[in-house]
Amino acid sequence: MSTNAKLGFERHELAVVATLAGEVDMTNAEFVRDQITAQVPNDAHALVIDLSATQYLDSAAIELLFELSRRLGRRRQQLRLVVPESSPLTRLLILTDVGSVAPVHAELAEALSSA
Repeated sequence: MSTNAKLGFERHELAVVATLAGEVDMTNAEFVRDQITAQVPNDAHALVIDLSATQYLDSAAIELLFELSRRLGRRRQQLRLVVPESSPLTRLLILTDVGSVAPVHAELAEALSSA
């Protein structure tokens, strides 16, 4: 069974914003990773992943976030996440300590201003 994940991309000055909607799990995490990494050019200072419309992340998706942070770090780029405080993902990201590798912001404007 495959889950649905929809991705959209926009460039905001020196940052790439990836908007991720739906669910990310082991059936589509590799696809999501490939799509995201293909959209981040070398001249971008940051990748901001907006998870505002994301309903579910499993362990493969959490590992994807850690992997993206490592990959971007090697390129001297930053990973930032947008997760509204009311999101069901907030607790999951705290429990898995994703904030240790990627700052989590409640709003896109906040993530962009700190990038």
